[in-house]
Amino acid sequence: MQLIAAKRRLIIGDALGLILIIVFMTSLSIATLSAAETNYVIKIPSMSVFNVTNLSSNTSFSYTYINTTGGIAYLPPIEYYYYNFSATAGSYIDYSVWSTSPIMLYILTNQQLMKYTNGSSIEHLYSVTGSNVTGYYHVNKTGTYYVVIINNGTKPTLVVYAISLTRKPILNQWGFPIGIADYGIAIINGTYFAYEYETNEFIGKASIYNVFTQEPSSCPTGYVELGNNWFSIQLNTVLVVNTLSGYTQYYWLQNILLFDSLNYTTQVGDNVWNSTSINASLSSNLISGNGVVSPVNTTVSNVTAYAYYIELTQQANLPFTIYLITRTGLTSNDYPWIAFGYSYNGRSITWFDNVTIRVKSSSTYMEVSPISNGGGLMNDAELVIVGPWNSECTAARSLNITLSLYFTWPYPSDYYLSPVPSMWDFGTDTAEIIYDAHVSPLNYGSVYVIQGPEKLYFLNTYFIPLIINNPVNETRTLDVYTVNSTTTLNEPSIITVVPNETRYIFMNYVINNSYIVTTNALNLTLQGPTSIYVNYTLQYMLTINDPSGLLNGESGWHNYGSVVTLNEPEIYYLDNGTRLVFNAYYIYLTGTSLYHMVMNNVTNLLVNGPYTVIVNWTKQYQVNVNSPVPVIVSLSGLQNISGYSVVTWVNRSSTLIILVPKYYVLGNGTCLVYLGNNESIVVYLPFNISLGNFVRQYLVTIYSKYPVSVNGTYTTNITKWFYSGETLMIRPGTVFSDGVFLSELGLVITVNKPTNITVTWHINYFLTVIMYTVIITAISVIVILIIRRRRSEHKTF
Repeated sequence: MQLIAAKRRLIIGDALGLILIIVFMTSLSIATLSAAETNYVIKIPSMSVFNVTNLSSNTSFSYTYINTTGGIAYLPPIEYYYYNFSATAGSYIDYSVWSTSPIMLYILTNQQLMKYTNGSSIEHLYSVTGSNVTGYYHVNKTGTYYVVIINNGTKPTLVVYAISLTRKPILNQWGFPIGIADYGIAIINGTYFAYEYETNEFIGKASIYNVFTQEPSSCPTGYVELGNNWFSIQLNTVLVVNTLSGYTQYYWLQNILLFDSLNYTTQVGDNVWNSTSINASLSSNLISGNGVVSPVNTTVSNVTAYAYYIELTQQANLPFTIYLITRTGLTSNDYPWIAFGYSYNGRSITWFDNVTIRVKSSSTYMEVSPISNGGGLMNDAELVIVGPWNSECTAARSLNITLSLYFTWPYPSDYYLSPVPSMWDFGTDTAEIIYDAHVSPLNYGSVYVIQGPEKLYFLNTYFIPLIINNPVNETRTLDVYTVNSTTTLNEPSIITVVPNETRYIFMNYVINNSYIVTTNALNLTLQGPTSIYVNYTLQYMLTINDPSGLLNGESGWHNYGSVVTLNEPEIYYLDNGTRLVFNAYYIYLTGTSLYHMVMNNVTNLLVNGPYTVIVNWTKQYQVNVNSPVPVIVSLSGLQNISGYSVVTWVNRSSTLIILVPKYYVLGNGTCLVYLGNNESIVVYLPFNISLGNFVRQYLVTIYSKYPVSVNGTYTTNITKWFYSGETLMIRPGTVFSDGVFLSELGLVITVNKPTNITVTWHINYFLTVIMYTVIITAISVIVILIIRRRRSEHKTF
């Protein structure tokens, strides 16, 4: 039996639905293949093993042959893919399209296509929409027809398509290889992620617990053996050969288990295909191994391919486990070689074929990459359950199989073994297909295949998205890691926006909306899709200039939206006779001249910007004025206070005027006389002042019946104030009254109290006697003279 599996033609049936799901299991194990079984350490690699690449509208994987095209296309929103046929009247254009989101399929004429590409609204002969559509269009007129697939959605979509021109419609035969396929494309959080990696070895493990298959009455390829119970499990990979002449060649490798589900007979075999270009063949002169190169008539081309098979002597007993191993390398003379092997236990490997391609090369490896090779196939890796051979199909009547697909890394050292990083549940390379097989993911790189409805979807990936949302710089970064990778987050604890005005302070990381970490240095082991919100708090600097110092503790950084209570006493007493009287808050927007004034001593300040608060106080000093007489204390002419002892508060730098009366009568004939002047003092400090520059005056009253000389002034009645200690002199005096001389003796006193003096006059007998003696004498003389004169006159006559 020659084990030739041709490049398959994609044909789709109506009975199969579409479910696109992204399965992620953080607790997945990779225990299906132990290190002891493979002599490798099983370890999921870091991202450094993979080359991250991009998908674009130019990314497509297609093959074309006479009247047939098929493949996979990546379509961003509004992008389209088309293929044209030259069709004769009466023929049919069959289509089968599956996509990750709904698409529009149109059939257009050349004129309609030109209008559409020039921006006109689309006109069409036929249209259908959906994410899993199959059908046909009956051609009524000979001409050129275009099948156009358009993504009218808002997100990119991946489209698997098969389009052919047939003489009769093909219905209800949409089928796929089912199992595991790694296309170098993953879906992470609804976003396509493309990657590449290289390896020297793929290992596929299959454990068959229960199986029974039969070929149906027809297959989409036209090749069928009705009732045949054989099926195959294929490990299909792509070999890249970089020749010394500077060319790159691609070879499609198949490591195949053939299994008779009726008799449990098994065979293994291998195929090598030249996939460097469409219709590329192999030359028997350039390839050697246990097999042979022979022509193959496939559904899409006629080529030559290498094939070899052997029948296993061991009868399969269920459960039956087998490992398919494909290993590559360079010989000592720079020829690429491919070793095909199998193992029942993973420890001892039977290498049943070693194929050498006699083309001098610089390197060779198997590659998974989302690019198409020259033959139109994808550079993927598949471990799939399909029909047995020759593009035949089969149907699962009973099925219970687990599959696991691994690769060695890092290339070319091959120290470790890892599950493939991503899994789709359908293959696209081989022409054989299976119906009624349903896939569920078990863990990374492993699936469980049972009999059930065939649904195409993305299974899982160990690529983990780490999404970091940073509100400060309004960024959302997406980094991709592999499961159990460790990364370090070290966001700055403080982000300064404007020095001493605005900043953000790190608060915590919120991981997956539930877990909070408060340290900014974080070693994070990623076990699943992780979203991290870097929680910063916006803070503004509040600067308070408060001479009292009471609010200085509120100066500093405050969270945006917080409320700071400004609470000053109306009067704040300091030491040593000083106090502050509250006036107002002047609240400035820091760095500007904008401010508003608050007169209340208690107010709430909403922190919504950087503020500088100047607390405006009036400094007052206590002034004590003591005086023996009432004084008037005038405070800058605005307030007058009177009293003997005046205690008041005076604004700093204001003028205090003390009005002192010049004379102040105390009572009982006493008066205080201020010897100084009114005081005018600019107050810079608290002070006590006692007015002591006073002297006493006493009221002295002198009464005399006759004028007396009081300190040189004659008076009969005087009331006058005399300073204490002043000398009062009443000179002795004599007056003549009532025919007598009256005399007073005079008085000299020192005034030291109020005094009433009544001058006492006494008869001065001495003067009176003398006066009268003189008078009598004078009279006597006069009388004598008169007598003498008269006597004289008498003598004259």
